[in-house]
Amino acid sequence: MASQPSRAQDAAPVMLCGTCPDQHCQTKLYFPSYDVSIECPDCGQRHLRQSLKDIKEVKNPEVAIHNMLRTLLVGNVTPKKTTDSVKVLGLSNYHCKLLSPLLTRYGMDKQGKAVPLRSLNKGDVFNCAILGSRAFLIQPEHIEIMGYGRDMTGSVEYLKETLEGINRINSNQEVLTPIHADGDGHCLVHGISRALVGRELFWHALRTSLKAHFQEKLDIYKAMFHDFVDSKEWDQIIAESDPDFVPGPNEEMGLQNIHIFGLANVLHRPIVLLDSLKGLQSAGDYTGVFLPALVEPELCQGPDGSLNKPLCIAWSSSGRNHFIALVAVKGRPLPKLPRWMLTRVWGAPQNLINRYIEFDEDDMCTIGGDRSLQDKYIQRLASAMEEVFQQEYGVHPSVVADVHHYIYKRTGIVGLRQETIITATRRAIEDRQLYSCLLCNAVSQIMDACNVDLDSLKPGGEHYELAKDTYHELAEGRIYSFPGGGLQCHYDPVLDELVVDLSQTSASCTCCKGSSCKQELPKKPHWLIKATS
Repeated sequence: MASQPSRAQDAAPVMLCGTCPDQHCQTKLYFPSYDVSIECPDCGQRHLRQSLKDIKEVKNPEVAIHNMLRTLLVGNVTPKKTTDSVKVLGLSNYHCKLLSPLLTRYGMDKQGKAVPLRSLNKGDVFNCAILGSRAFLIQPEHIEIMGYGRDMTGSVEYLKETLEGINRINSNQEVLTPIHADGDGHCLVHGISRALVGRELFWHALRTSLKAHFQEKLDIYKAMFHDFVDSKEWDQIIAESDPDFVPGPNEEMGLQNIHIFGLANVLHRPIVLLDSLKGLQSAGDYTGVFLPALVEPELCQGPDGSLNKPLCIAWSSSGRNHFIALVAVKGRPLPKLPRWMLTRVWGAPQNLINRYIEFDEDDMCTIGGDRSLQDKYIQRLASAMEEVFQQEYGVHPSVVADVHHYIYKRTGIVGLRQETIITATRRAIEDRQLYSCLLCNAVSQIMDACNVDLDSLKPGGEHYELAKDTYHELAEGRIYSFPGGGLQCHYDPVLDELVVDLSQTSASCTCCKGSSCKQELPKKPHWLIKATS
């Protein structure tokens, strides 16, 4: 009589594999059949199983076990992706913030190449009013992605009554969604940049333009706000607008209502600031409609001749120290706000509202609009700026983002300026200390591998000359071994120097401790190429 299978055998999970649905990731994922959501170790997104592509059963148990162990290893030893490192369509928030200063000075030509704005006859600084009629609409499947979709800093609960009221007005649909903005002192411009294009790409241009706007219109601002702002405060207000502003020890790093008003004028479009229902009903200065009152209405129109529709931002908590954007959802009706929610015009007469905001027959105004920049255009723009970044700094921004995530944040070092991380990354590469792990994809800085003086690996150095004397001619692809310490190197003909071969040494990944690592090789920045050519 045949034996009956045990209950444990019956319950043994089937192993499945599928492909990450993010177009720029496409990582193959392995998971047991009972998992309802799967986190991609490469882009950091968590996906519902049904959203994966090409799901099929893994017939070879060895392949399944190997890949499951790798997934468990990577998940347990590498730092979890955070809000600024999760990638959507190949871009993380930190990556976008690295590119942002370049977008202040560069545009993109018809061939997709980055060109200085002056060469395009567009001045020295990007004109943010070009984005005056643009609006980001989030894809429904992206709403729950950490760091990209729904804000998780408390706004869901804090703004609950406000958002429920807006949903009721809009046929009981969620049409206005609070989305993430990084809280690094630039949250206002991060939020506005996301409301415009979905990415934190234009935070630098917004602050640069805001500072220039205040400087140009200072006399007008002093006259408009002389009853509320002391003349001595304007220097501080202007200084706070600078992208590189660093507050004093007893100062907070953040922008105020006057800066929102300035940004409305920079963008040539209204900005609506919402709060909790209690905040909306209070007498405090927590909400308002910020009109571009210093710009003629004729200059606040889109290509179709209609007025630029308001952007919407909100406080994320009762502390009122963090701004987030509220955006429409693609495929759903555009959100509308009733006039009664827009009764507090800030810094300008209330009767100007009809000159800058269009209301329909139901006394409702549309938020944002539907003139969105396509994802493919944003990706081309980012790619063009990546080339400039690499030319200027000699390192790709994705490597800098990885150093920030795997080296600095992993060890608890946060809040460093981007310039500091860029410089540290470039120096680590130049000193042959930066490696990427082929097993877990983490980046490690391995200090002075084999304790060798790096100058000795260059022409005239002890190890370089010893190898040359021994082999007469250095060749690419050959491993050169040296006595005392087990040092092994290979030759880089482009740089004409020896490079420590980590695969032949005892150095290992600082996350998974594996020794299968690839060294990041330096690429000369354009200023160094010019100096040495």
